[in-house]
Amino acid sequence: MRSAPEESLSFHAKVFPIALLDLAENFYVRRKLSKTALYSRCQISPAQVLREESSISGWQIREIFRSCKDIALPGTPLSVQLADYIPITAPGGMFGLASFTAKDIRQALEVMVDFSHTVMPAYRFERLSVGGQCHIILKPVMDFGDVQFFLDEAVCGYFLNLRHFTQFSDPPIQVHLSHAPLGEIAAYEDYFKAKHLFSQKTIKVIFEKHHLSQALYTHNKATFNEVYCNLKGTSNSISKLSISAKVKKNLQLRLAGGLSTNICQIAEQMNISERTLARRLHNENSSFAEIKQQVSFDYAKLLLESTEYPICKISHICGYNSDSNFSRAFKTSTGQTPKQFRSRC
Repeated sequence: MRSAPEESLSFHAKVFPIALLDLAENFYVRRKLSKTALYSRCQISPAQVLREESSISGWQIREIFRSCKDIALPGTPLSVQLADYIPITAPGGMFGLASFTAKDIRQALEVMVDFSHTVMPAYRFERLSVGGQCHIILKPVMDFGDVQFFLDEAVCGYFLNLRHFTQFSDPPIQVHLSHAPLGEIAAYEDYFKAKHLFSQKTIKVIFEKHHLSQALYTHNKATFNEVYCNLKGTSNSISKLSISAKVKKNLQLRLAGGLSTNICQIAEQMNISERTLARRLHNENSSFAEIKQQVSFDYAKLLLESTEYPICKISHICGYNSDSNFSRAFKTSTGQTPKQFRSRC
């Protein structure tokens, strides 16, 4: 499953939560520096300082991270230093409240992925099941330049905040990041209580099967139900997705569940005819075959990266009757054979 698709975002559009400014202000105070310098560098308006405005722009986020990087202590990763100043319920509001009043980790992750685009539209979020594990995949859709890696770590850290609301048992959560470590790996792992792997192909956080059923200390059924209903009513929720996005979501769920991914099943699940589904996809300049192939290869890449499954098994899981047809189509799409892709992971 994935979050709502991103729209074209302006780097100067104010669509990000102002909680990131709270973080920078706290960091400046701890370093005994004037917040005025922060406001000036990041072009924070008086209305934003007074919280009369509740959002900031992508440009301001980039400058906030640059400012924090410039005053950080040497040696310790910036994400570890900043984590002490991020409220564990950030980004707050209905989103944060729904996350920590959920029944268990599975329900919390569902909320976080389904609605993360409302507070962090710089990423596309996907939730996929692989051999019982839950993979939360982060795909950046905006380029923050020299602070991109710091932001990647910070967003992964939000999912790791769930450790404050339950007691995770071993083996620990895994965090995969695409860059080299920005400090000692032990510093990341000691603070976040998660295994960190760097220079990976995919940015993701992996929860083990036994993690998903762990209850949250802060669960409140009445509060969760009320807040969840409000979230669904005020965000660009699943019901407002394009037909292409709905087809992709259904294909991802069925593929991960080992179910058939034929167009007839998808059309039936969406309560429309195959012909109507094909016509609506055509109107969006898409087709069922294109979406199915994209979803299949995305899942194949995840299995090649994350499991030791033989390629013949991955081929079958992804709906191919012939290993050779799968390998040929995979190479046409990615420029690599499945074996080559796995060897470079």
